[in-house]
Amino acid sequence: MPSLLQRLKERKLFQWALAYLAGAWLIFQGIEVLAEPWSLSAGFQQVLHVLLGIGFLVTLVLAWYHGEKGRQRASGIELLILAGILVIAGAAVALLGRGEDAEQGPIAEQAGAASSVIDPKSVAVLPFANLSADPDNEYFSDGITDAIITHLTKIADVKVTSRTSSMQYKGADKSLLDIAAELGVTTIVEGSVQQTGDRIRVNAQLIDAQSDEHLWAEIYDRDLSDIFAVQSDIAQQIALALRATLTPDERERIEQEPTENLAAYNSYLLGRFHWNKRTVEGFRTAIEHFRRAIEGDPEYALAYTGIADSYALLASYGAVSPNDVLPAARAAALQAVEIDNSLGEAYASLGLIKLIESDWPGAEAAFQRAIELNPNYATAHHWYAFYFMAVAKLGDALAELERARELDPLSLVITTEVGFPLYLNGQYDRAIEEFRKALVLDRDFALAHAWLGLAYAEQGKFDEAITACREAVALSGRFPLYVAYLAYVNAAAGRSAAAMSLARELEERASSEYISPALFVPIYGELGDTDRALESLERAYRERSWYFVRVKVDPKVAALRSEPRFSSLLEKLGLE
Repeated sequence: MPSLLQRLKERKLFQWALAYLAGAWLIFQGIEVLAEPWSLSAGFQQVLHVLLGIGFLVTLVLAWYHGEKGRQRASGIELLILAGILVIAGAAVALLGRGEDAEQGPIAEQAGAASSVIDPKSVAVLPFANLSADPDNEYFSDGITDAIITHLTKIADVKVTSRTSSMQYKGADKSLLDIAAELGVTTIVEGSVQQTGDRIRVNAQLIDAQSDEHLWAEIYDRDLSDIFAVQSDIAQQIALALRATLTPDERERIEQEPTENLAAYNSYLLGRFHWNKRTVEGFRTAIEHFRRAIEGDPEYALAYTGIADSYALLASYGAVSPNDVLPAARAAALQAVEIDNSLGEAYASLGLIKLIESDWPGAEAAFQRAIELNPNYATAHHWYAFYFMAVAKLGDALAELERARELDPLSLVITTEVGFPLYLNGQYDRAIEEFRKALVLDRDFALAHAWLGLAYAEQGKFDEAITACREAVALSGRFPLYVAYLAYVNAAAGRSAAAMSLARELEERASSEYISPALFVPIYGELGDTDRALESLERAYRERSWYFVRVKVDPKVAALRSEPRFSSLLEKLGLE
């Protein structure tokens, strides 16, 4: 070792090392300064650090052989020491790369999904208080809230929390700071609505949640006929206070009045009030109100969109045969687009309908247009994810659902469905983690229990799977889909008698209510009755079942994929 230290001094390795480290330090400082303005990613910076580390070792080797007395040959032990340093460095780099690959897995973690940086131009509109004498006017104050949110979502430079999440805070006793933190926004809009005869008073204020400073506030005392102008002005004033860019096209769309008929507008608000309950009865009641709105104004595009959404969701929930409602849903969506081709909601409705019709290119184009027109519309991102599931692009599906959750963080459906592409991709631990997040929001949410059960079944944890699916069945009042899931997990657990008993229950119920034939496919497939499973699948195809948005990647039908009839059906669907 004394000989080695002497040789290091002779070759001036210490001087070379200090000079290199000083230069590397200057580079690090420069990168730190330029990272934000040049948008240098963390990955790029990590790679640069590794390269500079390797460069340091290379510099030492070159200095050793080309130093002042570099002609002297190094001893064998000295070469071994230097070689060992290089091998360790190479192994570290290899492990770094392998570690990154392992973290990504089949579907990579979404970059920025858990980012703590909050957009300064982000806002949540809390439910406006109903100060009218009639408490039944709640739907009207909710409608004002909806309209302001909808206007704000049309501004690309503003991040807006969706209605579903904002409405969770109706009557909540929480500080604005806590609400902002939970929703991931910097500002909050509060307000109230008071309707007296043909007059209306709207009080609105924009508040910085951190400082509790009022950034803008206004009281509007107007005729009821001015309600659309009030909603438009509030949205534009909020954008101005946030110093957001508002393009001429966005301004025009915000200022466009949806109807001139106040009675039609009132019917539309009632329709959305019932639609937002997201129940079968709610959808049917909503359709009646949307039809009344159209009777009052046949050019009311949003009312047509409401009808399209209601019919499409009745079909996707399995409450009715898709063949019975798709013609009306399609006609309503196309009419909405024809009346107003700048309405992002109409294109999202059209995309959902095209998904049910298995028109994959048409669905993709409609969703892309919806997001182009309304980038903050969480529902468009949510439904777009199902297109990606259908065509087996599960990473893209997860990305769209993460974006939808960012816009609507308290939506139970979206939070639950973030785990679904992971389940379809065989990443069951991650899927279970996402399903449990939904149960933290609401312990009684049946869908999260049901999908938790499916994930447990694929892991072979059949007792846990059966318990979770039983919970879903009980919470939902024996909703057919969850009864079918319970039958499937029993079949997977080898409890054939229990599975067949549940399948017979569904068959008997089919005589008095609509039961999708798609529900029987995984049950019979797992029981080994391939013919009945494929017959059910072919019936579901003829009925345009929603099930086909995931049939290509559904692990519950893995045993059927080798069957020629299954492959033939995928070809007909354009999925092969």
